[in-house]
Amino acid sequence: MIWWLRSRAAAVLVACTVLTSLAGLAVGNVEIPVPALTGRSGQFLLAGLIALLPAVLWANGTGRAASPAEHTAVRAVHRWDAVLAVGLAGAALAVSGLAHVVGFTGIAGAVGRNTAVYLGIALLLTPVVGHRVAAPLTAAYPLVCAGVGGRADGGAEPWALVLHRPDSAPALAAGVAVLAAGGAFALATPPAAGGVRWLRTVAAQFRL
Repeated sequence: MIWWLRSRAAAVLVACTVLTSLAGLAVGNVEIPVPALTGRSGQFLLAGLIALLPAVLWANGTGRAASPAEHTAVRAVHRWDAVLAVGLAGAALAVSGLAHVVGFTGIAGAVGRNTAVYLGIALLLTPVVGHRVAAPLTAAYPLVCAGVGGRADGGAEPWALVLHRPDSAPALAAGVAVLAAGGAFALATPPAAGGVRWLRTVAAQFRL
């Protein structure tokens, strides 16, 4: 257990998640302009991008430490990794919940929700494409949301969860659901070794 905590730098990841959540609360409703392919001209909350950091660090950290020995070990290391990711999301949700209680009602919901969404996506992708590929794919999600997730009336598509209002209860519920689905999938499925073998298998099936 100690070697796993050290190899994953779990304490650093937890601290980074808490600091990231606090940074998201600090920047508040600051928006950055982004190009939009559909809908209105994009305005993306800076807090929505900051919340991406824990998921990218988790995917990169677990992928860097992974080895063939871990894939064949008696203990299911990937399950510990999944629990770590869910714990990070839980920490972000706890910080945002506490911030909401003390008065940060404007942005608090988005910080915890978006962190949960990004970690949930990373958990869903890792068993399919591996840690190293999951990190950039997860980072691409907010860019896709900004480009094609907005609506002309100022709203957002249902799947573009990070663009929804910070106080949107359905978006928060959907974010938690994504996290739960990703955690369950990652617990049951070991991460792919880079994803190349899986992609080749899928391509071969389509050729048939």
